Amino acid sequence: MKNLTLTVTSIAVSLLFANHSHAQLFKRIKDKVSAKIGEKTDQMIDNAFSDKGNKTGANQQTSVANTAFFAQAAKSYNFIPGSKIIFNDNFSQDSLGSMAHLWKTSGTGEIALFKNREGRWLSLKEFTTYKLENDKPLPTDFTIEFDIATHSNTSANDLEALSFGFAHDNNISSYIGDAYNENAITETEIHYWNKQVGNYSSDTKVDNTIDFPLAAYAIGIMHVAIKVKGDNMQVYLDKVKVLDTQMFLATSKTKYFYISPSTKLDNSAKIGISNFTIAAL
Repeated sequence: MKNLTLTVTSIAVSLLFANHSHAQLFKRIKDKVSAKIGEKTDQMIDNAFSDKGNKTGANQQTSVANTAFFAQAAKSYNFIPGSKIIFNDNFSQDSLGSMAHLWKTSGTGEIALFKNREGRWLSLKEFTTYKLENDKPLPTDFTIEFDIATHSNTSANDLEALSFGFAHDNNISSYIGDAYNENAITETEIHYWNKQVGNYSSDTKVDNTIDFPLAAYAIGIMHVAIKVKGDNMQVYLDKVKVLDTQMFLATSKTKYFYISPSTKLDNSAKIGISNFTIAAL
């Protein structure tokens, strides 16, 4: 009976040590897997926000493809700005932290600095629309140019979307989220989340979207060039033509510019505009 007791005890101790060893082994494997995941995550973040990420693997292929995409577009770029400047604003006369004095908004906004970017920027707030303070309608034929600065803390998806276009009036009481409400006429939507650019008109019922490499704009600057000549409207994003068609009816004699970020900016993302110029053709 004594020997039987010792045997049972020995088996129990062996099982205990075996379980402990297995637990330790499982813990070591788990720790190694977690470490590898951590290293991979760190590498992905570093690659997304540094030049190193553009030198290897898929990131290099994407970078090369994007370079080719913009280089090809630049060959056919024929935008010519208007010769008579009628409005220009780079916010150099505005105080940091204040709203731009030549602009009005349905909510709020502030002049800010963007990291590693020159000059001052009107930092746009989510679910808010911006228009010029001056209520004088735009001329029949004109061009508009401005820069968009973006700063995302994870990816371009944080920016959601940015829309701009023209409305029948200069009222700023409500948010303009598309081309069909609040007396809007057109909308060009830079949809960072879907990596697409959409163009819409409530006048001519234009409704189209094209793919655009917006992931590259998580942190960066995009130059926008718009030309309106009669009923026709052209839009270029960094020299890539994304629109060239009739967007207005002859009855739309008054046009006012507006710009609206998305209803939400994630992970403390920032988006702003500057170097805004309107010129008559």
